[in-house]
Amino acid sequence: MAQRKVAIVTDASGDIPPVIAKELNISILPIIINFEEKSFKSYGIEEGLTWKEFYELSEKEIPSTAIPGPGHFVKTFEQALETADSVIAIFITHKLSGVYNNAVKIIEQYLPDKDISIYHGGVNSIGIGVLVIEAARLAAQGKTKDEIVKQLESWIPQVQYSGIINTLDNLVKTCLSKVKKFLSDMLSFKPILGFKDDEIFIYGKIRAKDDLIIEQIKKFGVKALTNMIPENNLLIIGHTRWHEAAEELAKHLQANNPNNKEIIIQEEGVINSFYVGKKLLTLSYIGNFDPDWLLKTK
Repeated sequence: MAQRKVAIVTDASGDIPPVIAKELNISILPIIINFEEKSFKSYGIEEGLTWKEFYELSEKEIPSTAIPGPGHFVKTFEQALETADSVIAIFITHKLSGVYNNAVKIIEQYLPDKDISIYHGGVNSIGIGVLVIEAARLAAQGKTKDEIVKQLESWIPQVQYSGIINTLDNLVKTCLSKVKKFLSDMLSFKPILGFKDDEIFIYGKIRAKDDLIIEQIKKFGVKALTNMIPENNLLIIGHTRWHEAAEELAKHLQANNPNNKEIIIQEEGVINSFYVGKKLLTLSYIGNFDPDWLLKTK
């Protein structure tokens, strides 16, 4: 007899805080990270590949990522179904990875009689994390699959994941298509990162050093806290190797939090970290977003 009505599954790119993943019984599909001499199966934050290992290796070469084989999908779904009657899977946007499309095909081929619903969130990293955590909390409350699906389908078009890219070195190495036009600019110009139509979008750029980046994200965060939808209680601060900035930001937002939203910090995982470089600072929540909250410096 299943213990829960619904189990939540995601992939390793969602950067779910390990404590929360364990507490809410979130199942995580691994993503394979390939270096020249060694491959890793990343199961999320510090699971399968540590930040220390990753940054040491990525200083020397550009890694690639791969989708695990059908066996990993089937195993992940079957293990989730051992604890629940049905599964809702929430994966990285289909425009950045083939995880979602592969999952659809694998379920049709190997698990056609199982009660599994699959979504891609239109974003990556902590953007997926917010959706997954909020859905998992509904599951933990005993909500039915239909109730969670209805809520999730209303959230996905409103999920936000935006911030400022501080270091352009890795973008130069990888030539990520959406930021090519910025790479010839002076390094003091920082791209404003977000998602639009399920893919990475650069809203513009600002001339900024560390202090101004932090101030811009503070202003953005205050706006975000008052523009979150009522059902979304969680705002995630994401960063890459910039703990002190994230802590300063969290302290500021806690002091400017009229609706008493939950604010957590999560260093973004290795899958996202290489492409955006160190000292990325982002926010993710469900609600309204205006790029001017980041672009206007006065």
